[in-house]
Amino acid sequence: MERQREIAIRKALGSSAWQVMRPVILESLLVSLIGGMAGVVLAFPAVRVLVSMAPKELPRADEIHLNGWVLAFTLGVAVLTALVSSVLPALRAAKVDPAEALKHDASRGMSRHGAGALRDGLVIAEVAATFVLAMGAGLLLHTMMTLMARDMGYQTRQLLVVDADAPAHSEQDAKRVVQQFQEMFVQLATVPGVERVAGIMGLPTGNYGSNGYYNTRGGLPVDPGHEASSIFSVASPGYFQAMGIPIRHGRDFNAQDTFESPFVAVISESLAKQSFGDADPVGKQIQCGLDSDKWMTIVGVVGDVRQELPAENPGPALYMPMTQHPFYGNQIHIVLRTNVKPLTLMNVVQEKIAEVNPFTALRFTTMDAMVNESVAVERFRAALISSFAGVGLLLAMLGVYGTMAYSVTQQTFEIGIRMAFGAEKTAILRAVLEHAAKLACCGIAVGLVLSVILARLVTSMLVGVRPLDPVSLGLASLALFLTALAAALGPGWKATHVDPMVALRAE
Repeated sequence: MERQREIAIRKALGSSAWQVMRPVILESLLVSLIGGMAGVVLAFPAVRVLVSMAPKELPRADEIHLNGWVLAFTLGVAVLTALVSSVLPALRAAKVDPAEALKHDASRGMSRHGAGALRDGLVIAEVAATFVLAMGAGLLLHTMMTLMARDMGYQTRQLLVVDADAPAHSEQDAKRVVQQFQEMFVQLATVPGVERVAGIMGLPTGNYGSNGYYNTRGGLPVDPGHEASSIFSVASPGYFQAMGIPIRHGRDFNAQDTFESPFVAVISESLAKQSFGDADPVGKQIQCGLDSDKWMTIVGVVGDVRQELPAENPGPALYMPMTQHPFYGNQIHIVLRTNVKPLTLMNVVQEKIAEVNPFTALRFTTMDAMVNESVAVERFRAALISSFAGVGLLLAMLGVYGTMAYSVTQQTFEIGIRMAFGAEKTAILRAVLEHAAKLACCGIAVGLVLSVILARLVTSMLVGVRPLDPVSLGLASLALFLTALAAALGPGWKATHVDPMVALRAE
C-alpha cells in the first residue's frame, strides 16, 4: 500500500496482475522463511529449558526434541503463513486503478476510506488472543502462589529428610531394623544443629504410604456400602513434634508401646470427626488391615495434614507405632528438625547412620524441596502458558508498533499541516496514544469475552482461584494496555518531530 504510486505507474506501463503480485508474495515468503529459521534457532534452547522443567508425571519427557519432522512442519507453517498473509496485499496491489492510486496518495494522508480497518482489526485480534494467554498465565501463577502459601498442617522449614531403606526379609529382620532405627534416632539427636529426630512410613508428599478401610468400637454407625477409609502411617515417638503437627488431645507414642504391649494408635482430627463425631475418641478402639487384625486403643488426636499435594484437602489419617508394625518400619523417611541449614548436616548424618547399619540405602532432601516437587505439574503448566503469554505480549507490541508507525507515516502530510497551523506536540502525541489505547481496549474487551467462554477449560487446573479472578483479570488488562502504549510511544515521538516544511514540500 505504501508503494501504490509505484504500482500504478507499473500498471500504466503494461505490467500484468501476476507481475504486480509476485514481488509482494516473494517479499513475504522471504521474511517468513528468515523468521522461521530464527525461530528454529531459538527453539533448541527453549525446548531444552522446558523439558528440564517437565514434571516426572509427563510421559516420555526425555524423548522430546527437535527432529526432521518438526523442522519440516515448522518450515511448512512458515511458508503457509507467508502465502496467507501476502494474498490480500497482493490482490489489492493487482486491483490498483492507476488513476485512483495517483489521487489517493497514502503518503499524504488521503488513502481510501477503510484502508486501515483491516490493520486495526488484526491488531485487535492479536491483543485479544494475547489477553486470553495472559489471563491463563495469571490464573495459573495465582494458583501456584495459593498452593505455596497453603497451610500444610506441618512446618516445612528447617527440616532435613533422609530416605532410608534397610533390607528386611522376615519378621525378625524387620524387628531388628526397627531397633536399629531407634538407635539411629538417639545418635542423630546428639548431632549439633539437630533439635528433633523421628521416623515415618507415610511422610506427606513422600513415596511411601498406605491406605484402606478401618473399623471402630464405640464410633458412629457405618453405612455398609460406604466403609470408612483413611491414610495409614507408621511413625516413631516424637514424629509429631519433629514435623510441627499439633497434638490436640491425648499423647504421642512412647517407649512403652512395644510389639508385646497392647497395640495403640493416634488419629487425625478428620478421622475423629468422621468416625466419632463430637465424642472423645481417646480410649476407644480402632482396627485396620495394614498388617494385623489386632484392635488398637486410640491414645491421641493430632492435627490434619495435606498428605499428597497442597491442592488436596486434609483427610482422615491413622498413625501407628513402628515398634508394633515392624514390617512397615524398614523403609522410612527420617526427619530431622534443625536450627542450621538442613543440607549442611548431610555428611555427619550419613556417618552416624552408617555406624549403626552401613547397609542402609540413603537419599537426602528437604521438606521444602519435597513440597515444591509435589506442585511440579502446576509449576510446569504455569511456566508453559506464561512463556506463550510472553511471546504473545511481544507480538502484540510489534503489531501495535507496526500499525502506529504506518499510521504516522501515512499521516505525515496531515501532521505537517496541523503543526504548520500551530498544533502542539502534546496534542499530536496524545492522538497517537489514544489510537493505540482504543485498539488495546477493544482487544481487551474481545479477549475478556473469549476468556469467559474458555474459562471452563482451565477450571480443573485452578486451586483456590476463580476462573474469572479479578486479580488476574486486572493484571492481564494492565499488561496489555501498558504494552500497547509502550509500543505507540516510538511512532508518537516520531510524529511530534515532523518538520512541517519537509512534510509540505511539493511533490
